[in-house]
Amino acid sequence: MRSATSLRLEGLGAQGKQSSGLTTTTTATHRRRRTCKNVRGDAQHLTSHVSHDASRGVRGVRRGREGGRQSVCLVAAAAVNDDVVASSSSSSSSAQDLWGPVGSNEAIKSYTPTAAEDARTAVSLVRHGTFCTLASDTGTPFGTHIHYLVDETTGSPIIRVPSDSVDHLNLLKDGKCSLYIHPSGEATDAIARVTLMGNAVYLGNGSEEKVAEVKSDFASVAESLPAIERSYEDLVHDTDEVFRLDVDKAYVRRLACVVTQEKEVEEVDSESYAAAAADPLAFVAPYMVKKWNAEQLEDVVRFTEILTSKTIKDLEMVKLLWLDKQGLYIRYQVFGDHPRDVRMGFPQPVDNEKALVSTLTMLGQVTWEQLK
Repeated sequence: MRSATSLRLEGLGAQGKQSSGLTTTTTATHRRRRTCKNVRGDAQHLTSHVSHDASRGVRGVRRGREGGRQSVCLVAAAAVNDDVVASSSSSSSSAQDLWGPVGSNEAIKSYTPTAAEDARTAVSLVRHGTFCTLASDTGTPFGTHIHYLVDETTGSPIIRVPSDSVDHLNLLKDGKCSLYIHPSGEATDAIARVTLMGNAVYLGNGSEEKVAEVKSDFASVAESLPAIERSYEDLVHDTDEVFRLDVDKAYVRRLACVVTQEKEVEEVDSESYAAAAADPLAFVAPYMVKKWNAEQLEDVVRFTEILTSKTIKDLEMVKLLWLDKQGLYIRYQVFGDHPRDVRMGFPQPVDNEKALVSTLTMLGQVTWEQLK
C-alpha cells in the first residue's frame, strides 16, 4: 500500500536508465588547490575508493533489515527541518505528496545533465589525457599523454609542450589537435569519456612573463598532490611552450547513452561546450559515493528496488556509481545476470554538499516508507 508520501516513478522494470583568453584566475586556482587536497587531485585515485565488497554489503542489508530504521528516521527527521529540503518540499500545498525519487525513464529524459555539461565536468575533474597532433612529415595523428589546466570560462585546456618535442614541431606546422580525456576507475562511464577537437593557440614560452600565471597555476596543482604522485610533467619549465586548446567540437560518450542504448557518442558544438559548466558536485561526488556505499548502502538498495521492481532477494550486488546535481547512477546485478546501470533523478537540483546530504537522506526515508 502506498504511503502518504507518494513516489513519482515512470517505467519501473523498463530499460533503466561561460570570453576566450586565459582565465585561470587566482580564485579558480585556489578552489582547485583546495579541491585537490580534499579529493587527492585526480579522479583516478578518487573513484578507486568506491571499490568494496558490494555483494557482502547487500547480504548485510538483508540481515540488517530486521533491526528497523530508527537511526535513519532520526536523521531524516532532522533533514526535514533543513532549509534546503524544507523550502523546496513546501513550495506548494501538495509538494509533500509529490516529493520523492524520479524513476529511471523520466530521470534519463529530464533529470540528467546535458552532454556539454558532462563533457565540461570530465575536463575539469580529470586533468590529464592523450593529446594528439598531426605529424609534420606524414600528417598522421601523434599522441602524447599530458597534464593540463582548464580555462574555467570556456572549458579550454591549457597545455604545456616541451620546445624540443615532436608535439611542438607538429604544432608549428599545423595547430589542429585533439585531447582524449578518460576518467579512471569505476565512475568512468558515469562521468563521461570526452574527445575535444580544435586548434592549439600559442600563449608563450615558459620563461616569459606573460605565462607566469599559468606556470604558477601548474605549480599550485602539483603542490596539492601527495609527493609520491608528483612528476616532472606536472610543472611548466622555462624550455616549455604553452598552448590553449580552443574547442571546435567535443565527442562525448556517457552513461546516459549506455543506459538508453540509443546512441554511443554525442557531438557537442563549440558554442554549447563553452556555454556549459562543470557540475557543482563534481569534486565532492567521489567522497559522497564512497561514504554512501560504506555507510548508507541500505538506502542504495532501496533505491534500486524502487527503480527496477527487483527485491532484495533478487540482488547479488548493488553500489552507488556517481552523483551529480540532478540525480545519481546505480549499478546492480541480479543473480544469474550481468551488471546493469540505472539512473534516479532528484526532485529538485542540488548544488552543494549540504543540499545533497539532505536530499539523499530524505529520499532514503521516502523509499523506506514506500517499501515497508
